[in-house]
Amino acid sequence: MTRLELLTVLLSIQALLESNKIEEAKRVIAEVISEAKKNS
Repeated sequence: MTRLELLTVLLSIQALLESNKIEEAKRVIAEVISEAKKNS
């Protein structure tokens, strides 16, 4: 994952958390972890 991609994901998660969309943020985090495991 490039630095730009990482920044985009983190900003998306931050926006979800600030909007009290906790479950959506957890889903995004889980998807990123899943993809990272596939690529390693």
